[in-house]
Amino acid sequence: MNTLIKQPRMNMNRADCAALIGTLALIVTMRSGAVAAETPKTPPPTVAVYEFSDAEPKEGRYDGKVTTLVTAELTTETDLVMVERAELNKALHEQAFGASGMVSADAASKIGQITGAKVLVAGQVIMTDKNHLVVVASIIGTETGRLFAAQVDGSTEDLLKLSTDLSHKIARTIANQTTNLLVVSESRAERIQRILKGIKGTNRPTISLNLEWGRDRNLHTKTVETELGNILQKAGFSVVDEKGERKPDVEITGRAGFGPGPRRGDLFSSHADIELKAQERRSGAILAVDHQESVATDSSSRAADLSAQAVAVLDIAERILPVLAK
Repeated sequence: MNTLIKQPRMNMNRADCAALIGTLALIVTMRSGAVAAETPKTPPPTVAVYEFSDAEPKEGRYDGKVTTLVTAELTTETDLVMVERAELNKALHEQAFGASGMVSADAASKIGQITGAKVLVAGQVIMTDKNHLVVVASIIGTETGRLFAAQVDGSTEDLLKLSTDLSHKIARTIANQTTNLLVVSESRAERIQRILKGIKGTNRPTISLNLEWGRDRNLHTKTVETELGNILQKAGFSVVDEKGERKPDVEITGRAGFGPGPRRGDLFSSHADIELKAQERRSGAILAVDHQESVATDSSSRAADLSAQAVAVLDIAERILPVLAK
């Protein structure tokens, strides 16, 4: 026999309902705020503006003006970190890049590696009539190779407005297409876990580390050895002192260095450079020779130095650990 149990009826007036709704809304707001607070903010992308070019050079060229105006306008965007024109021009000159609005994905990638830019903006100025311009901008992800376009057209007398409108379109495109233009970053812990899972071999020789420093700086001079040693140990390798009683099976030697890069707005940049050789101690057989350069930006010069070195170590560890484990 089933027994029906009646629940007591709750009588609530309008005031009580309003108070309850307000309490629930406050709880939802607090929880939403907590989630938002825990969500890490994606750092603003670094953007370089390449030279715009005239499709059909004539008297009264506008490419230089457009390049200058677009660069100046994008500099006011708080969600972008701009590569300084002088630094970009120097890098392009050293690498013998010509100034042209047509940039391939490969060229964009090389410019990104040189300058640290994640997004490259280039374009062309087309004179369709005596006083009418069409300006087309190419927005290229230097790491992904993805390309998007933005376009404006109007009278040559309205060049300032055209450049401003184009800059706003470029900024919106970068914001809306971030996941396509930029490589989705992973945390250091996630990157290390991925590196460890990618090791197929079962060999785990003992390792010694001895890297010389290319710059005479007392700050962080053991960061690379410490970072690389930690990753080796996480992968199951034994790291020993080359001067200790236990001799290593493999000796890793080489050079590491880092130095300040150009300021990018309120951010500092740093350039790290690592060269290393892994060699069997007894046989002298060279297992691997590798080289890695990395650029990083951060809110202080010290943080930028550490970030650049940490990224370089992860990049080189991802290639050399599988070789050591064979």
